[in-house]
Amino acid sequence: MNALGGNIAPEIADQGSVFDELTPRRPRRRLPALPGLAILLPAFVVLVMLACAVVPGWIAPFDPTDMDSDAILQAPGFAHLLGTDHFGRDILSLLIFGARASLLLGGCAVLVGGIGGGVIGLLAGYAGRGVDQLLMRLLDVWMSVPDILLAIVLAAALGPSLPHTILAVGLVTIPRYARVMRAQVLATRSRVFVHASRVIGRSHAGVVLHHVLPHTFSVMLVMVTLGVAQSILIGASLSFIGLGVIDDRPDWGFLLSQGRSYLGAAWWFATFPGLAITALVISVNLLGEALRHRLDPRR
Repeated sequence: MNALGGNIAPEIADQGSVFDELTPRRPRRRLPALPGLAILLPAFVVLVMLACAVVPGWIAPFDPTDMDSDAILQAPGFAHLLGTDHFGRDILSLLIFGARASLLLGGCAVLVGGIGGGVIGLLAGYAGRGVDQLLMRLLDVWMSVPDILLAIVLAAALGPSLPHTILAVGLVTIPRYARVMRAQVLATRSRVFVHASRVIGRSHAGVVLHHVLPHTFSVMLVMVTLGVAQSILIGASLSFIGLGVIDDRPDWGFLLSQGRSYLGAAWWFATFPGLAITALVISVNLLGEALRHRLDPRR
């Protein structure tokens, strides 16, 4: 029995290992991954700048219009954390109050471009044929002019102010939203459920509202999020050359333009507005990229 048992036991063990390999294992349920530093840090930066834009008076240590003739171009220190400008104004306070204009410019310009481009792309993609060809050729001519050049022309024609800058930047970004919207509408229009909805007698407006727009919302949301950073950059560029927001509480682009004349004597004057623009643009881009991965149907 011992010899017989000694011969059978290895065979049973081998068969058991084969059965274990053939038997499908139950997949382990993975815990939801926590957002990493690559998401938390840009989200924190955006939240801080939103707080500065909403309640700047609660955060800024000084009034941005206060001038101190004894502290002109003072280096960063305990009295003024980021130094002062050529009028003796606190740069940190100027940045905090300037966040409102920069964020308002980026958000409203994206709404103008997204809504205008979305309507054009929807008409071109759903109507098709002659309407599609006409709108696309007009967009081709529109996109043949560089964005910044077209924005400069529009801003110069309208005049330097925040509403005019928003309109100029929004009009510049319309073609890219229109092309993305058109592509999504063309892909959705050929789906089976859209044809079925038309067969049962639903109107064109009902098809667009119940089928086309819901299937294009996620892509347009990602485009709008990524477009905020570009709108902020274009708006800052216009302010840098004197065609953007000109106010006693200037935005970051105009502060950067003022500080470029003092780079040799006061490096902090232009450095900190430039860093603020860079931090905001990078943070919004990272959040937009994370949103794109989250809403990607292939993932």
